[in-house]
Amino acid sequence: MATVTKPEGTIATTRKAEAEGDQLVTMRGIDWQGYLTILDMKTDRRFPRVVFLDGEVSFMSPSPTHEFLNDRLRSFLRAVLSGLGIPFLPLGSTTFRREERRGGVEGGQTYYLVNRGHVRDKKRIDLSVDPPPDLAVEIVVTHPADDTLEVYRRLRVPEVWVCTETELVFLVLDRNGHYARTDSSVALPGISAAEIHSWITRGGYDDEGAWDHDLRRWIAEVLSPRLRETTR
Repeated sequence: MATVTKPEGTIATTRKAEAEGDQLVTMRGIDWQGYLTILDMKTDRRFPRVVFLDGEVSFMSPSPTHEFLNDRLRSFLRAVLSGLGIPFLPLGSTTFRREERRGGVEGGQTYYLVNRGHVRDKKRIDLSVDPPPDLAVEIVVTHPADDTLEVYRRLRVPEVWVCTETELVFLVLDRNGHYARTDSSVALPGISAAEIHSWITRGGYDDEGAWDHDLRRWIAEVLSPRLRETTR
């Protein structure tokens, strides 16, 4: 069995971020085979989420706030995509990695839209031949997203949404291969980041079913007619 090995001349170290919120532990000096071994050793396929970048492995266990925002945004996306008749393939926290790019990530949420036909029914996605997801979503509460974004950039994920407790940001890969903040989402045009964020942070509900009901009514009565007007 493979072991978690250290590249020659380096020392494996760990860092742990202690905070009320997401818990982050980082190991340094891990080679690619060690990273694969860590993935194989995970007993819980969901948590902690693992990110690998240039010999550093980060483990993130989400807080309740993180999971609430993540669930709200997932519900929002699925309701809007379904309500607008936009075909999609959700792949959740699937691991995407490429050894030659020295990066791997288990996304917060990932979606195939225009490229869904290339990967549907595949048991394993190989990014050396398969396209990356069209959209990745990251929730950030107390941990930085820099390493995760850099992995997405190296894997050429065309669009990433970064959501915090205070804002949602659309990032789109530009011609130079870097993420640039944009006012309009490529994956879901016609809705502003502020509008989405207002829905996923909306309070006053003691039942998520009521929130979902209001969202779907808004999609049918407001969003769909608005988008029909803009496409005429």
